[in-house]
Amino acid sequence: MVLLETNRLLLRTIDIPLLDAASKRNHQAIQDMGYQTNGEWPDPDFFEAIPYFREKLVENNGTKGFDSWLILKKHNHEIVGGTGFLGDPDTNGMIEIGFATNKSHRRNGFCAEAARKLINWALSQDIVNRITARCGHDHLGSQHILKKLGFTLDHKSKDFMHWRYVITYKSRLYPCFF
Repeated sequence: MVLLETNRLLLRTIDIPLLDAASKRNHQAIQDMGYQTNGEWPDPDFFEAIPYFREKLVENNGTKGFDSWLILKKHNHEIVGGTGFLGDPDTNGMIEIGFATNKSHRRNGFCAEAARKLINWALSQDIVNRITARCGHDHLGSQHILKKLGFTLDHKSKDFMHWRYVITYKSRLYPCFF
């Protein structure tokens, strides 16, 4: 397990027991693991990706950090959403980040705070040279967060807007921490 911390949040990598409980939408089992949940997590997109993340954890014999992370309120371990990467960096050092906040926790800055911390963590890994993201054309909240984080629009496809994070020498030396 990898753990990151901001002023308000904890980011914790997801393990197989938690994925198994989430795949059954077993909220009691999730709470028995020490998390608070109002039942919104996992959202439909994450639920659909559970087999992929489980396979990656088995393949890697645990986490390397380039998979799925929970976003938790620090004071009570309430799950407010998730963030993470869609797998290990490719041969060019490129990774894709994603994030989502439970509906009841939106517009509180949790996604931006968590994603910024995770970006800083990724930039501290020598194998990461490029960070990308994508979102639907109608996902205005995600677009706003990506711009706030320093992503620029790279191109548009039929289904998605594709973004890239500009990594500078300065951002590697002086990452922005919350």
